[in-house]
Amino acid sequence: MAQESLRAQYEALLRAEGRTVRRALAEGEARAYGAASLYERISSDFRRTLAEADIALPEPVLVAKYPHESFNAQARAVRGGTLILVNAGFSLLVLEMSKAFAASLGFFSRDEDGGITVEAATPAVRERRRIAERGMARSVLAYLFQGDAAHGGRQPLDADSAAMARLLTEATERFVVAHEFAHLLEGHLATPAQRGAGEWLHRTREQEFQADETGMLLLLRALEDGPEEQLASYLAVAGPLFFFAIDHLITRVRNEIDDIPQGMRLSDHPGSDERGAALRALLTDIHGPLVLHMADACVQWLSWHEDGIVTAARGQLAG
Repeated sequence: MAQESLRAQYEALLRAEGRTVRRALAEGEARAYGAASLYERISSDFRRTLAEADIALPEPVLVAKYPHESFNAQARAVRGGTLILVNAGFSLLVLEMSKAFAASLGFFSRDEDGGITVEAATPAVRERRRIAERGMARSVLAYLFQGDAAHGGRQPLDADSAAMARLLTEATERFVVAHEFAHLLEGHLATPAQRGAGEWLHRTREQEFQADETGMLLLLRALEDGPEEQLASYLAVAGPLFFFAIDHLITRVRNEIDDIPQGMRLSDHPGSDERGAALRALLTDIHGPLVLHMADACVQWLSWHEDGIVTAARGQLAG
């Protein structure tokens, strides 16, 4: 009954913005990745993990998507609970970034002794990198200007890379939801009696860092008894740090390109570099540096491409 009430209020919120549930589910993000059902599954996974740990959420919660123009998810108070709203264009942007990363894995191979050999930077390899940078630039600009990376087109992806792209995308989305669950668990969102229905809920800088850490612990707890635990752990750690790296890129594009819509410039969260460093220190203390290998690969790869993406974005706007 509580979930039905939250969903009804969510649908009313969409209608108030001139949107419908059908329109929301038909946007590029949901077509590409089934984001609506994914958020329901992630929420169920975390509820089950908390129940097994004998931890209760303080109130009912519904996770859905909404065009609030923030890369970070936002929480909104409603009657009888909280809506956790992920930006409508978020999933497809992360998917496009993940596709480019997954495709780049073809640049590496293992020799007979198990060592890693980097593919030579042939003209074909360089052109493949330029294509990836142009595709990511289109996705970022479409996200910032139109709120939906679908308007930037889709990057091609072969079957071998598709699984990694979707796993990395889901790992990133799981962290975003876990972070918002952590705000609830830590009592950051005030009690229903202290807030009004329809209010966007704000958190302090310290609370954001705390939610990163608690959300990360929730992610790892959900993996403890799962199959292929080591790979799942590497992906769970890569997700949040990849999220911070994408946020860093978006912030740089916003700051360096003057024509970005003003509404997309606002953020009530600490800087992504600070958040990433704090989470990296926590993970190193708990699991040691080896757990960061996949995360480091993702972050370093995007950092290596960042200048090229910004240059491509400028060129696309000028053209």
